[in-house]
Amino acid sequence: MEKKINERKSLLREAEKVAPKKPRNQNEEPDEFEDEEEVEYKPVKRARRTSAFSGILTKIIIILILIIIILGAGYYVFTKKMEPKKEVSLLIVQNQLSYCQELVTIKYRYSDILSIKKSLGFSKSYSIIKYSGIIRIGIPDLSLCDIEVTNEGKTLNIKLPDVEILGNDITSQEVFDESHSLFVPVSLDEAFAEIQRAKDNTLEELVDEGIMKEARENAKKVIQQIMMSAGFEEVIVV
Repeated sequence: MEKKINERKSLLREAEKVAPKKPRNQNEEPDEFEDEEEVEYKPVKRARRTSAFSGILTKIIIILILIIIILGAGYYVFTKKMEPKKEVSLLIVQNQLSYCQELVTIKYRYSDILSIKKSLGFSKSYSIIKYSGIIRIGIPDLSLCDIEVTNEGKTLNIKLPDVEILGNDITSQEVFDESHSLFVPVSLDEAFAEIQRAKDNTLEELVDEGIMKEARENAKKVIQQIMMSAGFEEVIVV
């Protein structure tokens, strides 16, 4: 009898192993359907992953497009702001230069004594004249300067026109001594001609000594100081 009971229990155990598992709850299917569910579920997981990756890629593309738009707009605004700034800077330069259209960088004052003598036989005439003059050298018109504003309106480049002789004028003259003969008189025209010749010689000597170069260097310094006071950080004058 015991043997039969044991055999029966053994058969029950074997039957339990072969029999399908009980459902997990009232709504769940038995375990024999679990493999089918898993087979169908795996593609769903891959689809979700693909969809998530596509969503991230779309967001990245949108962000890149927005960045490009923002950078483009920023560049456009920046360039538009810079153009008026350069125009304002140029107006400042032109206004500053308009105050001194003729720039005199060297004034050279000179004086001399001129002796004019004439003789004919025993007749003699002479005049001793003291005269003073002034030579002005510089730039006749600063509006002819080439102006360029760079470095966001901080740097100014100016190319000056050539310096010129603006004037060589006699400021005073005085006769110290004179003697006139009716036969060989010294006329006023002769006196003026000699004074003109003397002042031209004075100017020629100064040019040979390099006064024109000195006048240009002085012009550079003057223009640089004027423009620096106008607010430019760097002024290059050539």
